[in-house]
Amino acid sequence: MELRDLKAFVTLGEVLHFGQAAVRQHVTQSALSKQIRRLEEEFGGELFERNASSTRLTVLGRALYEDACALVAQSEQLGRTARDALAGNSGTLRVGFGVATKILVPAAIARFRAERPQVTIELNDLSTHHQLLALSEGRLDLGFCRLPAPKGWHCLPVVQAHFVAVLPASYREVHELADLVDKPLAILRRDKAPSFYDNLMHYLAQSGVRFRDIHYVNDFAAGVATAAADIAWTLVPSSTTIEHPDVLTLPLREAEASWTIGLIRPPHGKGPLIDAFWQIIATMTAPAVEPD
Repeated sequence: MELRDLKAFVTLGEVLHFGQAAVRQHVTQSALSKQIRRLEEEFGGELFERNASSTRLTVLGRALYEDACALVAQSEQLGRTARDALAGNSGTLRVGFGVATKILVPAAIARFRAERPQVTIELNDLSTHHQLLALSEGRLDLGFCRLPAPKGWHCLPVVQAHFVAVLPASYREVHELADLVDKPLAILRRDKAPSFYDNLMHYLAQSGVRFRDIHYVNDFAAGVATAAADIAWTLVPSSTTIEHPDVLTLPLREAEASWTIGLIRPPHGKGPLIDAFWQIIATMTAPAVEPD
């Protein structure tokens, strides 16, 4: 059974006039009659009763008409869905992000949804390590990750970040990392954010300062609380919210203490939704051009 024949049946069943139905279907009356005959041969009975003055659905025609209408409507919806998907106006976009982009990502999502309100956005708060796994396995479409991206992947630098030392309020005499060598240090467990942990360990090794009394915490908020309680100082990314009256902060801005967060996607990551979101981020993070 051909879909165009079903459409002919539905149209003729609606107007009950061969001439009008043929015009609607953009075919001749002869072609329309052949379409109806093909269906009648397939269904094993006549679908219409026709005489000089009228055309009516037969018992078989009435029995099949509602189902035929539903099938035609579904086929038309499939076409609309396909067009919307190809145009990037529907579907689902899965985005990974971390604390460094907690301001940028919501703003970008709001702009994206204003342009494409029918698109579903799935946001996943994940470390760089877990985003890379999800991207490579096809569980994410885009991710905001610490650069560099894996070889061959597409990337767009978006945010600069650096380490911040969060100190108990009693550490007022501390002015540099070397002043903390004998102080207990609280750091995030590696399994919570492997990329951050490895970068932190590399930075501490490069600093030449050795810290002996190290405690481990489950998140950055716990590290800040540990500093506020005068138990240990901690190191967090600059994007961490630090609002506590009992801590001091010491930003660390040397090259080894800084890194770049970028929007990345694997080589196979293509599609209108991905391209549209990528363009929004590129626009939002482009450097402003100074007037002449």
